[in-house]
Amino acid sequence: MLAPIDWAVIGAYLAFSVSVAFVVRGRAETSRRSYFVADHTLPWWWAGTSIAATTFAADTPLAISGIVASRGISGNWLWLAWMAVHAAVVVVFARRWWRTGVVTDAEFITVRYGTSPAASALRSFRAGLYGLVYNAIILGWVLRAMGKIVQPIFPWSETATLVGLVAIVTLYAAVGGIRGVIITDLIQFALGLIGSTWLAIAVWRHVGGRSGLREGLISEYGEGWSQITALFPDFTSGWAAALGIGAFSFGAYLLVQSYANVPADGGGYLQQRLNATRSEADAQRAAALFFVIQYVVRIWPWLLVAVAALVIYPLGAPADPGAGTPFADLVAADREMAYPALMFALLPAGVLGVLVVSLLAAFMSTIDTHFNWGASYVVSDVLMRVRPDASPRLQLVVARASVVGFAVLAVLVALQIDTIEQAWRWVAALGAALGIPTALRWFWWRMNPEAELGSAIAGLAVAAVLVSTGTLPYELQLVAISVASVVGTAIGVNRGARVDPGVVAGFARRVSPIGIWPDRPLRGGFGELGRAAGWVVLIVAGATTILWTIKSLLIA
Repeated sequence: MLAPIDWAVIGAYLAFSVSVAFVVRGRAETSRRSYFVADHTLPWWWAGTSIAATTFAADTPLAISGIVASRGISGNWLWLAWMAVHAAVVVVFARRWWRTGVVTDAEFITVRYGTSPAASALRSFRAGLYGLVYNAIILGWVLRAMGKIVQPIFPWSETATLVGLVAIVTLYAAVGGIRGVIITDLIQFALGLIGSTWLAIAVWRHVGGRSGLREGLISEYGEGWSQITALFPDFTSGWAAALGIGAFSFGAYLLVQSYANVPADGGGYLQQRLNATRSEADAQRAAALFFVIQYVVRIWPWLLVAVAALVIYPLGAPADPGAGTPFADLVAADREMAYPALMFALLPAGVLGVLVVSLLAAFMSTIDTHFNWGASYVVSDVLMRVRPDASPRLQLVVARASVVGFAVLAVLVALQIDTIEQAWRWVAALGAALGIPTALRWFWWRMNPEAELGSAIAGLAVAAVLVSTGTLPYELQLVAISVASVVGTAIGVNRGARVDPGVVAGFARRVSPIGIWPDRPLRGGFGELGRAAGWVVLIVAGATTILWTIKSLLIA
């Protein structure tokens, strides 16, 4: 399948990835802060690009191909809804995360609520949920996606390929720390963007450009072609109507989904990158750069390939490998395989090697971040609480051992995941249970640890029932989980102990939050929230307009 020049490109890329870690190794070995947040010395564009590289995993174009095949472009609001939270990070959270100075978002619990027993329990719960469960699911689905990609590429077994790639990532992530991860991310992102754009152009030309794509869709799907290319679902027909979802419930779903798959305050690895920058202004610039890349720059190649795949590999077509369309049987069995199938069907030697490297880069840029991020919880929220006097050497030993541990965990979880979209939905259920209190703690002084724990208990209990029984469509499941979370939050606020006023005042001085706080008039607090919400809506509306315009120019 791969020509010698393709193998040369792949080999050069893998050698580069490992060498970077050893070049920067010395700067990662002074303390946990150097290892996990680079001593707050990174340029803002490094951090912003690195966040974009992490969210561009190898699973992304495959999942989008599957979503478009089942629901059309409008099905991608499964993840496009995240732009609301990411816009809020630009407007509200980026600067304030940097002011906290924390290494992990679980460590933030101590800054916000102090060291009461409830706060300590919440910090342990958050570290376990995000550092272990959430992280493991994401790592598992990324490996699952890569397993699909390597099936037609490498002559040896899928498992052997994945183990080899994970071993390489583990080596450079463990040795180089966050600085090594981010430097490789910069190259990996560039390769990923070049590769996805190259394939999109090749596929677009193959179907005859915009007019050929439109004619092909009409020929294959008749009047239903317009539902495939619509940015928003048709509530009178199509997938939304089939699930009984109207405009109101879809709006409620978008609101919940906006914080379901990502922490509602931009925590996690995004916060880690923001806190690695040189200043709070740089943190905001990094968040803004990521938003532009995520929702304006790189989305169109994925959508273009996914829609064109419906013409080249029509839905319901016979899975006949001898019918003139290579890999038709592979795509018929799994629509997510349309993306790698088109790579091999349309690209010449050399170019194919670049595309394979771009997917390897996308894969590696995601799992290296999650290895490093997961290890940060182990060191900051476990080791440093048990051994506050732990030496820098011990911190680094535990950090590197944790990277290896997450590598093993990722492989084990990947074996349990059937589809990438399925894993996305499990992560969303977790996020829907925690999103409301995660945001409120930045805006309202009355939030307490019991409110967050109550939200988690109520939301996760409802999630366990709904996800396991499937009694509601996924979109309505998220709304129900979020409603339960609100109830749990309200109970916790009213029944839990108030946070020490000195802790609240110290947090307010340190972070300068907006919203309802003891040191400002109620009306002024609501005014601050209103202005911030206005900016978020304006940014989201602008990004959506640009997305619709590009889609209309390229597709229909």
